[in-house]
Amino acid sequence: MPRSPTFRTKALAAGLLMMAGSGAQAQSYAKGDLITGPASVVDGSSLNIKSERIRIWGVDAPERSAWCYRNGRRWRPASEAAVALRRCVQGKTITCRVQNLEVGWFRTVYTSECWAGDGQDLGGCMVRGGWATDYTCYSDGHYRNLEAEASTRGVGLWLCDVGLPTRRWGKSGPATPCEAPPYKPTGPGAK
Repeated sequence: MPRSPTFRTKALAAGLLMMAGSGAQAQSYAKGDLITGPASVVDGSSLNIKSERIRIWGVDAPERSAWCYRNGRRWRPASEAAVALRRCVQGKTITCRVQNLEVGWFRTVYTSECWAGDGQDLGGCMVRGGWATDYTCYSDGHYRNLEAEASTRGVGLWLCDVGLPTRRWGKSGPATPCEAPPYKPTGPGAK
């Protein structure tokens, strides 16, 4: 005797249909396109604009599970890094130039150079405040001097007793080849 679909099966099917329908309305962006609007912060290196997920180019901020010791006590700085990015974007219109995109099952993530309406580079804001590090494999050292300044001042992640809670390499580990040729940011003046 055939079994009737369970509530769980029906709910899963309805959810998949809703996601498929909403995905059809999403706009797709290509390399070089601009995404502009108010931003909501996801974490220390990611934000959403118009429901599009943006990863800020050239920086590495701690993931939720990252930790270090500060004053001899275990510290998880990810939430403070997210608060710092909120301060960088607060009340401003943000523009991001798409540099790369990673297409996933349910979402495309756009790695982008981003700045505020006043021209402030969001990656620079995070590195200058010590809440992100220069992701040299992708930035080719673009934020190196700002990172050195933050380290000298001992702010943000530089409050860790020993070592930083950022990975500094790609998903596949430290042997992952760097981006070639590295992207050169152009800032808000480029068309």
